Amino acid sequence: MNARRPIVIANWKLNGGIDLLCSSVASFIGKHYEAEIVVCPPYIYIRDMLNFLQHSEINIGSQNVSKYASGAYTGETSAQMLKEAGCKYCLIGHSERRAMFRENNASCQIKVQRALENGLTPVLCVGENQQERENNVTKDVLIRQITESLEGIKLEDGSICIAYEPVWAIGTGKAATPEMAQEVHQFIRHELSAQYGETQAQSIRLLYGGSVNKDNAKQLLTQTDIDGLLVGGASLDPDHFLTICQQATKQAEAQLSN
Repeated sequence: MNARRPIVIANWKLNGGIDLLCSSVASFIGKHYEAEIVVCPPYIYIRDMLNFLQHSEINIGSQNVSKYASGAYTGETSAQMLKEAGCKYCLIGHSERRAMFRENNASCQIKVQRALENGLTPVLCVGENQQERENNVTKDVLIRQITESLEGIKLEDGSICIAYEPVWAIGTGKAATPEMAQEVHQFIRHELSAQYGETQAQSIRLLYGGSVNKDNAKQLLTQTDIDGLLVGGASLDPDHFLTICQQATKQAEAQLSN
């Protein structure tokens, strides 16, 4: 039986303001979900969302975290600050940051370490671009990203999540088929097992991200090694995101009944 609790993470990216973001999760207040629901708003709205969702089961995450603990680094936000603000999760190495802000595996490694040191759960994002996919080097890319981003880091059961987000599928509508995604997730878990042992590999939740929507969420979540979803644009539509979360909850309930 898969004992990993399904998780759905909303990445709101650079979208707002506060009225839009609050309306996106208003329907969740007072409801129970067997799946874990996380929203990652822009930094400036983290406190607002925590106040708005204080009577809900929704957790808050950040879209990034600084690799610096403190110092003269204008515009940066440390892991300690995010933890004190109320965050539980933080995205690390999202493909948009890798592409636009030159984030690399070395910086991801430092950020993962900072997050763990401060009690945050890092969600390490990995994935290949279109050219790498066409050149059939997807597995090589993933091994390098995972190995270098977690180098020297001691993992405890469930202390991190890994999100597979094929760059060619993000915001393009070209989501990987559930079978394609499962094949990659199975490969990732196999590599984690080789590096950290079977027990650790089985405790780590693997998420799929890349044009996730209410039409493909159910099939993705029923795959053996897909434990959750990283949702972008669809998370800004209240009804759409609610449907995805309900599908994740049904998957969690099915696991509990087995």
